[in-house]
Amino acid sequence: MTLSIRRAVSADRAGVLALIDGARGDGLPAAERAKQGFVQGRFDEEKLASMEADTGIYLAEEDGRLAGAALTSAASSVVDGGPPRLTVDAALRAGLAPGRFYLYGPVVVDPPFRGRGVVRSLLRAVDADLGGRFEHGVLFVEQANHKSLAVHRHLGMRELAEFAVADRRYTVFGFASGTFRD
Repeated sequence: MTLSIRRAVSADRAGVLALIDGARGDGLPAAERAKQGFVQGRFDEEKLASMEADTGIYLAEEDGRLAGAALTSAASSVVDGGPPRLTVDAALRAGLAPGRFYLYGPVVVDPPFRGRGVVRSLLRAVDADLGGRFEHGVLFVEQANHKSLAVHRHLGMRELAEFAVADRRYTVFGFASGTFRD
């Protein structure tokens, strides 16, 4: 069985939304949610369509089964005042050039595929595709999400900043284009 990576198309939206919804960790005790990782934010078909048309959504599949997805968006498309906007602002304060970085995330891996290099494979594809347009990728991770923090630290991403929204704290990570290419 071989993992394949491709960009999502409109027919993939229902599967991506199901993968995201399954990764929210709703109903889990806080400690288990932190251990397994979780996705936050609002996603619907319209938002996915916008991301597909912009920087793209990348899918990992094995034998036709969706193993994972990495969503991306141009920093210039971020308009809300929540974590995405604060991430863009933090990246600019960290010295990243306006228009030269994109937002990576969320990234979601279906539980049976975890620990098999799916995130790294998705990042290779994202990096290969977007590296010519952008110098960096940036992302935010809620500090209560211990699994995601560990994954992104393990991948060698650089911690750029921290911020808070209400009672939630976030870490902003960044990586240079070319980091994940073979």
